[in-house]
Amino acid sequence: MTSNIASYNGIYGDSKARLSHDYLQSQLIVPRQRLHDWGLRPHLHENLFQLFFLEAGRAAFEAPEVVELVTPCLVIIPANTVHGFTFSPQVKGRTLTLSEALLDTILQATPGVLVELNSVHILSDFNSEVTFADLQALEQQIHEEIYSELPGKQLALNGYFKLLFVKIFRLLHHNRRKEESPNRALHYFREFQKAIARTAPFEKKISEFAQELKITQVHLNRICQAVKGKTAQQIVQAHTIRKAHNYLLYTSLSVAEIAYELQFVDPGYFTRFFRKQTGLSPGSYRAKAYRSDSVAHNSDERSLARSIVGR
Repeated sequence: MTSNIASYNGIYGDSKARLSHDYLQSQLIVPRQRLHDWGLRPHLHENLFQLFFLEAGRAAFEAPEVVELVTPCLVIIPANTVHGFTFSPQVKGRTLTLSEALLDTILQATPGVLVELNSVHILSDFNSEVTFADLQALEQQIHEEIYSELPGKQLALNGYFKLLFVKIFRLLHHNRRKEESPNRALHYFREFQKAIARTAPFEKKISEFAQELKITQVHLNRICQAVKGKTAQQIVQAHTIRKAHNYLLYTSLSVAEIAYELQFVDPGYFTRFFRKQTGLSPGSYRAKAYRSDSVAHNSDERSLARSIVGR
């Protein structure tokens, strides 16, 4: 185990790639996954933005919860996001990876689109205006331009990327309108989640989150109960536990170091909070996970792969 969550300046497994402004890769998924037991272990790319175009087959996505994907679908993964995949051997699709700096350059005139793309999205609900085939065709055109030496290559790539991101942006807005039309609560809940992600644990009271959303604390709690069956405070606590889980399982940072990474005032406070939420101290939680992993991890992965393939 490394001292940090596995991080790559290039595509998964490429530890030699150098960070560059114009980094751009388009890859088939199938050939690469045979080298990695049909999966990508949890990792991140600090400065790379990724799109997974999954055309067919079964797959599971982990970020950090495991979600079984229904193909065809598009998975959007912004930079610095811990994520992993398990694929069935029958999976078909491509990955498109570009540097965050290149993404910023392409979309510098449309900051609203950049904001939308700065969250994990799983898109499987397409419509007549934006189909999966439309997105796939643009990815194919980008792929062909990347590996060509035709005149006007950069201009063509810039145009294809802008069209691709516009279509994704429109699809996101279409799906959001459809979700929110019967229930405005989803919009507030999504904004609450974004605010939590920007805030250190216990930095804000629930009343302050509610004030930022221009709703009452009672209203915010009702929204959280309706969407997740939890209070707003429980949502905040669960977010902190998920971050702690990632550090405990995917890094070798000490408990004290994790406490400070999570911006707790001291390790003792972090330990008390973690024990209250999970019933275990951080050290015991990590030890238990390692014991379970050493015995069951490989079989669990095979079982997941079999369940995916067999469906």
